[in-house]
Amino acid sequence: MIIFDTDMSLGTPGAEIDDGAALIFLLRAMGERVTAVTTTHGNTTLENALHNSRRLLAYLERADLPLGRGAAHGLIEPKAWFADWQAGYGPTPPWPDESPLPLAANLIIDTVRANPGQVTLIAVGPLTNLALAVRLAPDIVPLVRQVVTMGGSLADKTTPEFNAHCDPEAAHVVLHAGWPLRLIGLEITSQVPFSRAAFASLPDHNPALALLKTQADGWIDRVERMGWGHNDCSLHDALAVAAVFDERLFEWRETAVSVTLHPENQRGITRAVPQAGSLVETAVSVNADRCRELIWSYLVTG
Repeated sequence: MIIFDTDMSLGTPGAEIDDGAALIFLLRAMGERVTAVTTTHGNTTLENALHNSRRLLAYLERADLPLGRGAAHGLIEPKAWFADWQAGYGPTPPWPDESPLPLAANLIIDTVRANPGQVTLIAVGPLTNLALAVRLAPDIVPLVRQVVTMGGSLADKTTPEFNAHCDPEAAHVVLHAGWPLRLIGLEITSQVPFSRAAFASLPDHNPALALLKTQADGWIDRVERMGWGHNDCSLHDALAVAAVFDERLFEWRETAVSVTLHPENQRGITRAVPQAGSLVETAVSVNADRCRELIWSYLVTG
């Protein structure tokens, strides 16, 4: 059983596309195992993430999945530093569904308690929802099968990765909760780029793939302006799904991971040292070609 926790921004013009690609990949590769989707702040606002998640689930014919309303900001502070980046987004088209939603933390807690030892949490945004679930119900920690998260930048000791920077306190709580956890950092996900030409080749008849195709071009333009790639982009969040689908794509190392909480200009910087017996494992290498082929094989079959 899988709960997918996401700051879904596919559907917000100019925003990141990797979370949407990850959900498409997940539902096509392991859809029968997916129990719920939970939303959080991050790449976009919580309300936009809800509209985007509802839209994509409908496009993928999985509107039946429970959807959780998550945290609108970090545990202790909003991310005012992100406003300039978000100013480059276009308006998010609303999805016409106003049905009430359960709180994400409660949905996680209830699902884990009802299915001890069976639930894998895939978290691809800030870890606020998972931290809240741990704070509200610490009894779920030994009941969770595994947590797999995309976050941190273990090779960069000076710049925080986005997810960790959004809520360093939540990342600290989740990384030290005491459950089996696998972390895939930016230094790994950046090794698996996808070309502009590949996105342009996606079929148009499937609305989810058409949305990914439409938004990819503008996102790659922004990636190029930032100097993060040339004519391509990484689908960072999709690698967390790949790690659940086939853990052998990665080499894992038992690790102690710390998250800097202060001073202000270092919040969210992640550091890792090998530690035998740790419940936290970090990805230290990836078979980039096989990983790219796996992800793309499920994206193109639309």
